Amino acid sequence: MGEMAVDRQLAACANIFPIQSVFPWSEGIHHEEEYILVLKTIPAMKIRLREFIEANHTYDTPCILSWEAEVNEKYGNWMNEQVKQD
Repeated sequence: MGEMAVDRQLAACANIFPIQSVFPWSEGIHHEEEYILVLKTIPAMKIRLREFIEANHTYDTPCILSWEAEVNEKYGNWMNEQVKQD
C-alpha cells in the first residue's frame, strides 16, 4: 500500500515498521505481527489519502491516524514536488 500511495502521488514517502499487536477480536485476545505504515503527504491530500487507504486496506477496521507536523523548508519543497496537487 505504501508503494501504491507513492506511485499514485498521494504521498511523497512511505515508512514501514514491523510491530507486535495485542487486541480483542472475535471473543478473544489476539497477538499478531503487523506493520505500521507512515505515509507523508501534504495537507491538501489528507482526505484523498485517507479514502485511498480505506478503499485498499485488507482490514475491515484499519487504524488510520493523522497529525500535522512541520518540516524543514527543503523537505517541504521536495514533498510538494512529489505529491500530486488538485
